[in-house]
Amino acid sequence: MEDADVSKVVSIQIPLGHALLAWETLSNKFSDLQANNLLSDEERRSIWGLADLLENILAQNGFDARPQAEWQALINQSKAFIKTIPVEFLD
Repeated sequence: MEDADVSKVVSIQIPLGHALLAWETLSNKFSDLQANNLLSDEERRSIWGLADLLENILAQNGFDARPQAEWQALINQSKAFIKTIPVEFLD
């Protein structure tokens, strides 16, 4: 098998609500990865990198620092949106 160019940058289309909830999940559930012995260093770096990429996408689209109540409203809106995505799309 030929070596793949894993450094190639690719683009994906993702709804902002999906990106917001994914970033929130990564930030909240994986913020202390140093204490997580189940993950390798490469897995930790992958999670941190993805969270950083999502955070940049969100900031570029106006989803940056907001008052807590406003932020929670965005999270709730995103959760409601995620529930509308057909399961086939998530498989």
